[in-house]
Amino acid sequence: MTTPVSESLALQSLAARLEGQQARLPSSTRLPNRLADAASVSQSVTELGLLIAEMGQAIHTRIALEPAPEHMLRTAWTYGEVVDRIGQAASALGAVTDQLATITHIAPLRGRPDADQALATANQVIEEAVATAHSEFAEARRSIRTAVSIIDAQQARVEAARARSTGDLPRAAPYTQAAAVATPVSPSLVRSH
Repeated sequence: MTTPVSESLALQSLAARLEGQQARLPSSTRLPNRLADAASVSQSVTELGLLIAEMGQAIHTRIALEPAPEHMLRTAWTYGEVVDRIGQAASALGAVTDQLATITHIAPLRGRPDADQALATANQVIEEAVATAHSEFAEARRSIRTAVSIIDAQQARVEAARARSTGDLPRAAPYTQAAAVATPVSPSLVRSH
């Protein structure tokens, strides 16, 4: 069985993976515009599909326990939300590859008003789809950060309650150089003694 600490670490690891995955996505400053770009976009779709499958298994593992501890349920819910967000990102990237195929098909007809309009529309769809993919990644990471803060806060409360119930003294604040500097004694106090 996992602990709140291990669940928090698992979520933080997932956030780091998502950040790395997002870095490999097309960017708004360098939009894909030719069929050759579809290879890297489709590779991202494949990687996202594998990640979704992995998270699906992680959700199943956590909810299979009866009753599942709250920190495990929180992680499972978060994975579910991330799956939804990453699925939306993968769908947006699928739209990118579709539009790249459209551009390749219509490009030889460039100069005709209908072809130029179709190319402009395809480029606009690509721009919006790339922005959507990045937005979904950002929301997924935000959900993870929220879950981590909730799990960590709950664990801190449990540890504080455990310390009170066993009569342990709270941990001392970490030693800092500022804490070691003595407060100057007022000369008037010295004279009054």
